[in-house]
This record gives sequence, C-alpha cells and structure tokens, in this order.
Amino acid sequence: MARSSAGTRKALLVAAREEFAEHGVAGARVDRIADQAGVNKERLYKHFGSKDGLFDAVMAEVLDEFDETVALPARDVGDYVINLYDYHREHPQMLRLLLWEGLRGRGRPDRRHAEHYRKRMESLARLLGCEPGPEVARALLTLCGVASWPHAVPQVAELLLGEDDGALRGFLATFARAHVEGSPGGQGVDQTSPVKGLTDSSPSRVDEAAEQLRAALAAADLARAELVDALRAEHDSGASANQLAQRVHGLMSRPLVLRALAGGRSGVAD
Repeated sequence: MARSSAGTRKALLVAAREEFAEHGVAGARVDRIADQAGVNKERLYKHFGSKDGLFDAVMAEVLDEFDETVALPARDVGDYVINLYDYHREHPQMLRLLLWEGLRGRGRPDRRHAEHYRKRMESLARLLGCEPGPEVARALLTLCGVASWPHAVPQVAELLLGEDDGALRGFLATFARAHVEGSPGGQGVDQTSPVKGLTDSSPSRVDEAAEQLRAALAAADLARAELVDALRAEHDSGASANQLAQRVHGLMSRPLVLRALAGGRSGVAD
C-alpha cells in the first residue's frame, strides 16, 4: 500500500534528523536520507524544496518537541536549569543540531526560532520582576549555556569532573539560584559572590576604574612603541646611546635604551 503524503514527510524528518545530527548540513547526503526514509529523493524536494529547507523543518520539529517537554522559566531558575540539563542529556540530538545550525552560518534563525526564545525571555523577565530586555536576554543565554555546555563538550566535563559527577546537576541549580537575581531560591545566598552580577546593568566604580586603567595601559603600550621607534631613528641618524639615555631619563634606564636600540622592546619604566 502506498505511503500517505504525511507518512512520507514524517519518514523524511526522522531520517533527516539522524543524518543532520551526525553529519551537519554540509555533510548530510540527500540520497542517504531518502534511502533511510524508503522514498525517492524527489519526494524530499517536493515536501521541503531543498536540503536547507529540510534542515529548517527538522529544527522546527525539534523546538516544538522541546517546548512541549521543558516548561518556561516561570518559578525558579534552578529548576529551569535542571530541566534543561536533563533534557539535553536525554535528547543529545537537539544540542548537536543546534551546534550544526550555528556552524552553518546562514544568517539569523527563522521566525519560529525567534518566537521560541521570545517566550522564554518574557517568562524569565516575569520571574525576575523586570521588563524583557538585553539584561534578561543575557541571563537566559547564560542559563542555557550553563545547562548545555557539559553535554556539548563531554570530554572536557569528564576531564575536569571524572566519568560520573553526580553533584554537577545540583551544583548547576545552586549556581543559577545564587547568581540570577529575583529567583525565589536565591534568597539567603552569599551576596558577595564575585559572579553575583549576572543581571546587573550598571557598572560599579571598580568596573569604571578598571576600564580607565586598561585604556591607560593600552595608551602606554602605544607610546612606548613610538618612543622606541624614535630612539632607533635618531640613533641611526648619529645620536649616541648615552645622549639618548639622558634625554629619556626617568622614563627608560640606560640598559633599557641599549636593549631597545639593539632590537628588543621593553617597558617604559624600570
């Protein structure tokens, strides 16, 4: 009995998910997908238009399944991170497909992708008691990364934690509760943690002073390079090393001047 159009589409999606998860978009082969689905590859083009169109359909299906399984971050960011962690552990294909999608480098995700993350950002904003915006988006991205990265690079997780670190799951939840403001589970945690400010929007005096120092050091590096070039130019024109050392007294010692003239670069101050 001939397979229905809906059955053909479903078979192609199942076969394509396995193929894309294993090989990515560039490495996937339409012939293999069609053979695995038990249909002619012309049926693939009829339903999805192209290999890229098929990949987009697979991603849409994967996100729909994810939305049906993992609740929005509505009560506690710790529980949300645990749910994400468990889902990626039990559904490794989704994370692989997301990574392949990023490597594809084909512009921004489609409308369904945008809607998926918009809903999650708005839910997180309600949990945090603020309006959706860049800070909430950064917090959501961080929570997703915390939950998924151990599965994205399992070799690193094993190297750092061993083959089975049963405490990691709980640690991730505690970390999320402690460092994302507004979470009910975050009450009573150490507010002096150096990573407490995941959702802070205004820089502190320390941040501002550190940025000023970085700018000053960068300017000093540039000035040092210009001074060395000037010393070499005048030395090539006949100025002695002693004369040049006297002219930059207080900035560079004579040994540093000699080193600069010999071809090395060093600091301005002793």
